[in-house]
Amino acid sequence: MAAPVLFVALAAALLLARVASAEVVRVDIRRTDDAGTHERLIGRVHFAIDPTLRANRGIADLDLAPTNDKGLVEFAADVLFFRPKDAGRARETVFLEVVNRGRDQSLAIMSGAQQRDLSPESWNLGDRFLLDQGFTVAFLGWQFDVQPSQGLTFQAPVAPVEGIVRGSYIESSRGIHGADFALAYCASSAGRKNAALTFRTRIDETPRTLPRDSWQFAADGCSVHIGTGVGVGLYEVVYHAKGSPVAGLGLAAIRDFASYLKHGGDVGRASDAGRTANAGRTLSGPAIQANSANPKVIGYGYSQSARFLREFVRDGFNADERGRAVFDGLMIASAGAGGGSFNHRFAMPGQAGNSVLSILRPVDLPPFTDDGLLAGARGARVTPKIFYTFSSTEYWARAGSLTHTSDDGTVIKDAPLAPTSRLYFLAGTPHAAGSLPLIRDQTFQHFINFAQQRWAQRALLLDLDAWVRSDTEPPASRYPSISKGELVPLEAVHFPVAPSFTFASHMPQVWRMDYGRRYATTKVISREPPQLGAPYRILVPQVNADGNDVSGIRLPEVAVPLGTYTGWNVIAPQLSGLGLNNLGYLSGLIGGFEPFAGTKEERAKNGDARLSIAERYTGRQDYLDRIKQAAEDLVQQRFMRGEDVPAVLLEAERLWNGVAPGGAR
Repeated sequence: MAAPVLFVALAAALLLARVASAEVVRVDIRRTDDAGTHERLIGRVHFAIDPTLRANRGIADLDLAPTNDKGLVEFAADVLFFRPKDAGRARETVFLEVVNRGRDQSLAIMSGAQQRDLSPESWNLGDRFLLDQGFTVAFLGWQFDVQPSQGLTFQAPVAPVEGIVRGSYIESSRGIHGADFALAYCASSAGRKNAALTFRTRIDETPRTLPRDSWQFAADGCSVHIGTGVGVGLYEVVYHAKGSPVAGLGLAAIRDFASYLKHGGDVGRASDAGRTANAGRTLSGPAIQANSANPKVIGYGYSQSARFLREFVRDGFNADERGRAVFDGLMIASAGAGGGSFNHRFAMPGQAGNSVLSILRPVDLPPFTDDGLLAGARGARVTPKIFYTFSSTEYWARAGSLTHTSDDGTVIKDAPLAPTSRLYFLAGTPHAAGSLPLIRDQTFQHFINFAQQRWAQRALLLDLDAWVRSDTEPPASRYPSISKGELVPLEAVHFPVAPSFTFASHMPQVWRMDYGRRYATTKVISREPPQLGAPYRILVPQVNADGNDVSGIRLPEVAVPLGTYTGWNVIAPQLSGLGLNNLGYLSGLIGGFEPFAGTKEERAKNGDARLSIAERYTGRQDYLDRIKQAAEDLVQQRFMRGEDVPAVLLEAERLWNGVAPGGAR
């Protein structure tokens, strides 16, 4: 039963054994609950950091942020924490999820949870996989623009700066109507005078500046109104705004909270100048802490938060202010090649890249491969063990091939991963999965891909934990390579003839982008929109005669298929003329599925080159027997847990009943 707890009482109850890391100055707990095997705590973590320390100098505008009377910059984050009650049954590992726009992803992907209320006290835990495995589990807010109704929030100070901002709006309907669109940052009074609105129909064409009397800012400067005669395409307004949240403190929050969980920490420690950087700071209030005296900490991120973790390790945040490693392992799931708009002046952390029409944001910026991405961590001797996982969509919509290829302008070659990294391609799975029964959304031509990453993600987390805790060698990487003919240009994909399944004619592009000469060193954008260079050459997985990916980890429903599973879909014909194709839009992060014909006669009639269900399987039991064998093979390879095989078979039976026509049963 939930109960508010006073600081003194809670401190006694938690038996604080270590002094908090200096960057964590207070933990306010507003609620505790009995969560079965775990105790649940909901609260807020308060931080204070020295802007002059070397470890913090990469945070954009930190030197301009307001400070307290000790010269420290303060910020705070919501926390949801599950601590095992029985230390004897607990893993000596903390699973810290970097939340995605305020909410979980691991609970949905690994445990099948569905959230209906995003207030932390209402989060559904699904089948409780993480808790049942004995992990200490933590979720921490880090994104300054998340609202309480969206999940875990983050409070960052605002730097009193003025600068350039670009707002975007995509119009997809023709007519003589006008249009209004909101801005992420309100235009300042002075910043409206020289503002410009441009229009283009393709990302790589030169924008055309529209007459100033054809549009206007709202009175508060927080939105734009375009007059009649709006065309189909991309509108961009470039203007000046005042007051930029210090967004990069989200990276520091994750760093310092992970350090606190792992190290505890001294109240006084040496600064760069040899003085005490945090003299006089002590822990006030209770501590959220791991059960173990020397816990390992694994960071998890999916999609946006996985891109966050790529940027986190790239920019040196896996070392705390004392230079100690904070994460022992990272599970970076479905990031593709991207970072994000996480740490620059006037950041927009929710923007995700061209493939989802977040046009030309600083998301897909080099370095992409481990050689560059981990260079700083190697130099500081804080390289974490990393599992990257890709769905098929990461190659189609998130430029995934850039993470393990090199391009000298003439030849594209395979590029190696670091010895401390593994990449697991979950063949045929989508970034954002649908569900059964089959759904044919009006936006797309094909059914929405429903293939689950769940069973592989669970096994891989345990593999990573074993690698981190006991140095047990994990399974070898599984991903497509150029040398084996498994990774190819779009035009070289051998997609089967299937009139019901139109192959993609294009894919989103990623360009080299120049945001101005100061961006690399100060994280201040001075050129909007960015100047475009040549597009990167992106490759995609080769497919077999069924249209399914030939490489990677083939989950049972893909290894024993009832149809073609893709990481892409195709926009519906009624929407194809709305200009989205011109902007490179394919299907966002949605994959496709198209069932095989039921019988040989049906596929011959349809002109479908893919074998029918009846030609593949003698019936339901034959299909289920093959599913079981595929699952057991994955168990032997450590890509699935034996305990999950019965659930896989139940899902397979449901799939057969929903897809196989009566004649094939």
